[in-house]
Amino acid sequence: MQKVNKIVLFDMDGTLTEPRKEIKYSMIKTLRLLQKDHAIGVVTGSDFDYVKQQLDPAFDLGGVNLANLHLFPCNGTKYYRWKGNGFKCEYTDEMIKMVGQENYRYLIQTLFSMQLLISVSYDLPYTGTFFQYRGSMLNWCPIGRSAGDAERKAWAIADKKFGIRKLYVASIEDVIQEKSMPLQVALGGSTSFDIFPTGWDKTYVLKHLDMYKEIIFIGDACAPGGNDYELYTHLKDRDGSQSYLTTSPHVTSDIVEKLILGGTE
Repeated sequence: MQKVNKIVLFDMDGTLTEPRKEIKYSMIKTLRLLQKDHAIGVVTGSDFDYVKQQLDPAFDLGGVNLANLHLFPCNGTKYYRWKGNGFKCEYTDEMIKMVGQENYRYLIQTLFSMQLLISVSYDLPYTGTFFQYRGSMLNWCPIGRSAGDAERKAWAIADKKFGIRKLYVASIEDVIQEKSMPLQVALGGSTSFDIFPTGWDKTYVLKHLDMYKEIIFIGDACAPGGNDYELYTHLKDRDGSQSYLTTSPHVTSDIVEKLILGGTE
């Protein structure tokens, strides 16, 4: 296999796939085309089980070249590579080790209180699995990670109308500041919050990419407060790098084929 020194990094939800949906064949075709001259990386706030679930069709025969694929769950604080018979974790980091058990306990207790307050303040179809500790970050999804499309849509409408997440980001930041915890918070996807040690945003992924001379990133949550913001701004228009804002998987394919590959096959 020809060695490449360029890599394109993709966010997952809203970039490679619709939120919490499997990757479509049209995107797999785009990635195969890209892999002729580029390695591919997926950097997402989700943990590996969600990454594997959503990308599973791309791992089948006729999918992407697995040897040239890098998976970076939890903002790159975890790193998985294909080892011939499955993906193996080559690197991981721990949030509790960084912030301390006492701080983490206080944080989770406070978030439980916030979850209760949201559930009695907004008439929404709450499901289950509101909190998910991913080792290197804590994900809080007020509508519940078990939510289906209808529940997520109801949340998105209420969030836009009442600014729920904007309000609670400020509340979480107050708690972090009160206890001087080395943490930061970002909006994760369309329904949740990602809370992680300071500096463990998606720029963390760059620790794993010294072998690449050119790094390109495509994401959809690139505005301040979005979990793509730091990596997007870090790579934007820098020597040997570039970043692009997308609004859907369809737009992502257009960016790859028209801007990165120049429309050539």
